[in-house]
Amino acid sequence: MKKLFWSLILAFTVMSCSSDKDDSSADTISDQTLTGTVEGKAFTVQGGKAFFRSSTSTEEITIYLTNENFGCDSDIFDYTLTINASVPNMVGVYTDVNIVTQDGNNTPFNSLVETIVEITAVSDTEISGKMKLNKEGSEAFPESIFEGAFTVSICE
Repeated sequence: MKKLFWSLILAFTVMSCSSDKDDSSADTISDQTLTGTVEGKAFTVQGGKAFFRSSTSTEEITIYLTNENFGCDSDIFDYTLTINASVPNMVGVYTDVNIVTQDGNNTPFNSLVETIVEITAVSDTEISGKMKLNKEGSEAFPESIFEGAFTVSICE
């Protein structure tokens, strides 16, 4: 009887200690167009471009997203608002990515916490994926909270 009692106590304890982290939907990213705020300003991705991280290696791709309609045909890099990240040149979900946000008038802000980049497709000319960042604001730094999908050209 004693063994049954302790077995029931152990079973109850294990079941009552379940974690809320088991919800895999917490890491999902919306399939809608990437929208939110970047450095405290409204943002909806309209354009951007991507490059192989170096001319000697195609292992990583740096992605630049903007709320302006620019692509490879533009030499402009001084956008009003930008999001950029470097990711491996392959489909996958990456949670250790430094997502950099910038208001054209301010210093870039690096975010390594609460970042998710999912690359859904890569070709010789285009990269598609989804991105999520939740950087809450403070007196010193405005918020950058966004999520959603993007597709940009890989430029030479």
